[in-house]
Amino acid sequence: MIYLLVPESASATPVLRGTAVASLKKIYTDPHFWRLAPLSATSVGTAWALQGLWAAQWFTDVEGLDRAALVQHLLVMTVALSLGALLLGVLADRLRRYGIGTEALLAVVGLMFIAVQFAIILRWPLSSYVLWAAVAAVGAATVLSYAILASYFPKELAGRANAALNVFHIGGAFVLQYATGVVLEHWTPQAGHYPEIAYQSFFSSILSFRSSHGSGSLSRGCFGRRRALGSAIRGASRRQPRFSLPGL
Repeated sequence: MIYLLVPESASATPVLRGTAVASLKKIYTDPHFWRLAPLSATSVGTAWALQGLWAAQWFTDVEGLDRAALVQHLLVMTVALSLGALLLGVLADRLRRYGIGTEALLAVVGLMFIAVQFAIILRWPLSSYVLWAAVAAVGAATVLSYAILASYFPKELAGRANAALNVFHIGGAFVLQYATGVVLEHWTPQAGHYPEIAYQSFFSSILSFRSSHGSGSLSRGCFGRRRALGSAIRGASRRQPRFSLPGL
C-alpha cells in the first residue's frame, strides 16, 4: 500500500552530513522535544519492556499461569497493541475537532498507565487480561508522540525528530529490561521463580520515576501552551474594541 499510494518525493536532493548533524543538534536542544520526550519515553519504553520480556515472567512467577494461559495473555496484549494504535489515532483526530490537543490525550494516557501499574503492583482484584492489555495499548502511544513532535518542527525535520524520539523509546525499553533483571537477582528464586515482592519493588520504582519525571514534563508543556494562548487572547482583546457599530 505504501508503494502504491504514497506520492513520490518532489525532490531527491541528498542531505549533506554537516546539515544532518546540525539538524540533530537543533532537535536535541529544542525545549519542546524535552517536554515531550520524558513522558513518551517512560510510558512507551516501560510498556515495551514489560510486553517484550517481563510480562511473561510475571505471569509465570507471580500469577502462576500455565503455558497455555500465558500464551493467551500475550496474544491479547499483541492484539491490544495493534488496536491501540488505530484507536488512539482516531480518538486524537476526533478530539482535535473539539479543540482538545494531542498533548492532552497523551497526558491522559500517561495517567491511565500509572493507574494500571498501581493496580498490577497492588494486585487489585481485576482481570489480568484487561490490565495487561492496557499496558500493551500504551505501547501504541507512539502515534500520539510522533504527531505532537511533527507539529513542533518543520516538515523537513519531522522524520528526523521522530527518529530522535524513537531512540529514547527503544533505549528506555532496553535499559528497563536490563535493570529489572539486575534488581530481581537480589532475591533468591524459590522453586525457579522470583518472589512477588521482587517484581513489586522494581515496578514501584519505575512508577515513582514516571510519576515524578514523565507526567510533570508534559503537563508543564501543556500548561505553558495554555498560558501562551491565554496571553495572546488577552492581548488581542486589549487591542480590539469590545463593541463595534457600523460607521463608528
